[in-house]
Amino acid sequence: MNISSKKSLIMFRYLLSACLFLLTISGCKDADTEPFNKNDAAPGPVSNVRVENLPGGANITYERPANMLYVKATYSIRPGVEREVKTTYYKNTLTIDGFADTREYEVKLYAVSRGENASEPVVVKVKPLTPPIQQTFESLFIQENFGGIRVSFTNPSEANLVLNILVQDSIGDYVPADAFYTKRKTGFVNVRGFAPVKRKFAVYVRDRWDNHSDTAYAELTPIFEQQLDKTKFKEVKLPTDTYVQHCCGTGMINLWDNSWNSGNVFHTKPGTGLPQWFTFDLGADVSLSRFKFYHRLGGGQQATDGAYTGGDPQVFELYGSNDPNQDGSWDSWTLIGEFQSIKPSGSPQGMVTTEDFQYAVVDGEEFDIPLGTPKFRYLRWKTNKVWGALDHHYIAELTFFGSRD
Repeated sequence: MNISSKKSLIMFRYLLSACLFLLTISGCKDADTEPFNKNDAAPGPVSNVRVENLPGGANITYERPANMLYVKATYSIRPGVEREVKTTYYKNTLTIDGFADTREYEVKLYAVSRGENASEPVVVKVKPLTPPIQQTFESLFIQENFGGIRVSFTNPSEANLVLNILVQDSIGDYVPADAFYTKRKTGFVNVRGFAPVKRKFAVYVRDRWDNHSDTAYAELTPIFEQQLDKTKFKEVKLPTDTYVQHCCGTGMINLWDNSWNSGNVFHTKPGTGLPQWFTFDLGADVSLSRFKFYHRLGGGQQATDGAYTGGDPQVFELYGSNDPNQDGSWDSWTLIGEFQSIKPSGSPQGMVTTEDFQYAVVDGEEFDIPLGTPKFRYLRWKTNKVWGALDHHYIAELTFFGSRD
């Protein structure tokens, strides 16, 4: 058989296989799309229904009839918005949610057969407890902050919520300033970028069903904030401090050289032990608002000497003083805060995602200074734990914000 004949035979076999495949699909089409045994009888209704009201919803427990596939609940969370929840034959309870208040609501329960035939509905009444948007709204505390405002909140149900921040514009309208997504049980969010001029802010809470809380209003004057001038920073070498450079830079001054992706870092010597600390001078008394900690670039995103690994600080403290003891003791130091580095992705030890890398190395991990912290001229950084198994630390850059006034 010549080459041309072989090609013709291969093409014939290909076309024959394709035709058989299409015929198979055509013959199975009805069986794939029609319900199994669509003419079966509708099951009896569920019975012995019990309701446990929850914040913004309810748990409904029942006894199942025979010959059913699943149970379906239908209800309305507000006019024109219907919801449907299904649960399998193997469960005797389902959870409904999405309610924005504590009014009484009707829920219809159906037992459904394999052929999608539904029983007569059983109507039950639920009366949700205070929904998460309302719980969180009632907890809101709005206060002035450096460069804007801080909104503190609690979210007891750890529900997925959005804190929407508005600001009044020049013609009196409230326009979006920022939105924060959270499911934390407690916390705060900052909105920055505003001049120290009195203005009106507003905050409301929204959930994933687009329910909205009421709106809280506040008229506040943001506190002046600026990035501190790093040219005024100086290292201070006190007894008990660890400041001798191991490699990869020229010492503590690498912390404020405005270069954090060059490979130059403040890297202490192996064997110096943890915890360890170092001291530096800001050049003036300062009201601190926040700081950024830039992790080491390392040899790449998965390197063993970069972010979230090796000697990268994980748990650390910051202290302030205006007249530090020259013997290196701690008597003259005030604890500003205890801080912990986090990995946004939550990925396992040794794995650094693109998101983690951007957050830690490129943008810098940001930490807030507690409001009301006194002015300090001298700072002392104490590393208690690093991300790896090392006994020393390395830091690429530190950037501080606040006011020298």
